[in-house]
Formats: sequence, C-alpha cells, structure tokens
Amino acid sequence: MIFYFIWNSKMDRVKREVMFKTHDKGGKGVPDIATILRGTFVCHCVRNTLRAKDESHAGFLMARFFLLPTWRRLGWAEWDSAVPYNWETPWFYKEVEKFIKEHGPAAPAPTQWTPKIIHRQIRARDVSEPIGALPSATADHVWKNVASKRLTNQHKDIAWMAIQGGLPVRAFMHARGLNRYKSCPRGCTVDETTYHLFWECAYAQDLLKALSTELGAWKPTTCITADSVMYGLFPGSHALGDLQGCWRLLCCLKDVLLFSRNRLVVVKKETSTLVCRKMITASCMTTQHWMDQTTTATTKPEGVRPGGSTNLLSTFFSSGPERRTERTQMKTGVVNVK
Repeated sequence: MIFYFIWNSKMDRVKREVMFKTHDKGGKGVPDIATILRGTFVCHCVRNTLRAKDESHAGFLMARFFLLPTWRRLGWAEWDSAVPYNWETPWFYKEVEKFIKEHGPAAPAPTQWTPKIIHRQIRARDVSEPIGALPSATADHVWKNVASKRLTNQHKDIAWMAIQGGLPVRAFMHARGLNRYKSCPRGCTVDETTYHLFWECAYAQDLLKALSTELGAWKPTTCITADSVMYGLFPGSHALGDLQGCWRLLCCLKDVLLFSRNRLVVVKKETSTLVCRKMITASCMTTQHWMDQTTTATTKPEGVRPGGSTNLLSTFFSSGPERRTERTQMKTGVVNVK
C-alpha cells in the first residue's frame, strides 16, 4: 500500500526529503542513493590523497593533481610547490568541494571521512516532520509511536499515511479527480476524510463501543480520544505497557476500518461490527503471539510474516478465484464508484 501511494498512483507524491528521513522523524527510511554515491566518491578522493599509504599509484597522483588546491583552501594539506597541481579543477572534482562545504563547520577531519560516518551525520541533521498544530516535542513522540516495533509493517504504513493525509478516502480522491463523490459511503452527510473514517463516522464509534471490553484491559474507554486513535496520545499518565498495548489495538482497529470501508465501496458488501470485532481481536492476538515468539525464539506462528502483517484479513473471507480481484482492489481502494 505504501509504495502504491508514493510511486504508482495519480495522487500527490511525498517529497523526497521526507522519504529520506528516518522513521522516528516522520520519514520512511528510503535510501538517498544520490547522496550516498556523492559521499562515497568524496570519501574515495580523501582516502586516495590524504590517507593513502602508497603514493605511487595512478589514483593518488591523479586525485592529488586536481584536488591539491581544494585541500589547501580547506586547510587539509600544506603548500608544497615541489609537486604538480592544476588550478582548473574538472567539474566532477568540483563536486568534492561542494559536498564538503555543505557540511559547514561540522565537517569531520579527513581521518573520519568514511561513507558510514558521513551518511550518519547527514541523517542526524534531519528535522522531525511537523504534525499540524502539535508542538514539536509532541510530534516527535507521535512519530515514535508510528515507528513502534510493536506494530506490523502494514499498521505502520496505515498510521503514517493517516497522519500524512494520504489514505485513499473519498475526499482525498475527489480533490484529485479520482472519484465523483466525496461524502462518506456509509450514509453520513459529511466528507469522508481520514479523521472522519477513523473517528467521526458512526460506524467507527459503534466499533469502538463494541471493543470496550478489549480496550478496557489496557485503558478506560473514557481515555480514548481522537488523538488516541490518530496519534497514539492518551490523556493522563499511564504505564508504558498499557500505552503500547492500547496503541497496537487501535492500529488493528484502523486496519479493519479501512478494510471494511474498501469492501463496502468496491464490492458493495457491508461488514458487521461483530465480524470486525472478531477480526481486530484475532489480528491483535496473533501479532502479540508473534512478538512473544520472536523475542524468545526464532520460530514464528503460521500465517505471520516477520515484520509484516498477519494473513487474517485476507483469509477471513472465502479465498476463491472470484475473491482475488476483490482483495486486490480493496488493498488499493482507488476505484471510481457511483
């Protein structure tokens, strides 16, 4: 779902700067190939000229001939007129000086120029993505909740896309010419936004009430607010284990809500709250069982992919040939319906 949202759709694409950031700063940890290649080339030049043990090979002589003026301007090499050098630096070696100046005063010493160190410093300078009107400290906490190791990959993607506002709901698709209507498909008179799908909709409220017993095992239902469902923020002080367990259950709730919504829109079939409740509890229990197994042994329960999502949602209904197209469409949710 996350790759369809970013690279294979007509929807808005997330900025590359956001995708390159780490998960705890609001990104997805996508490798910045261009920066990695630039850093590797610069580290190779530094190693060939300033850290070379053998000064007779061609790589050292060529790099020193073109880069010696650059090292002198940076104070990394002494002035020595006994060796030849060229003031007309080729364009591909000018990239070395440009890359070093991008680091500013924080540029490490020549002995520390390795690709891993440079890439780690570049990612350390990333700023956490803001979330609406939330304070920066609260936004950092929210991104840590989204990147929690207690969530499956699918739950992380749904939570991240819900905050970014990129889930394929009707209001999102209607604004981009992908859907004719923008009202809620369950009969509500308001636009179907991510906030409405997971909180305002009467179906979501009914499902939350049906889960009062499961939620009560972690937190009182009075502590569940819109921020709890969307961001994992709970009022008051609570134990860490209760927070993580309740947040995992709410992520299973959002997964099933999106699944039932896509099933209603695509194949015109309603999913009762009783069935959704069974799916949520089964998904949460299976995820918890897999986590317990991975922390104590290398074995994993059947039907669970390491780091991924359970197969419960895809196998809950019949899996005949006529259901394959249905499940494929429900995963994307991008269809034109009346």
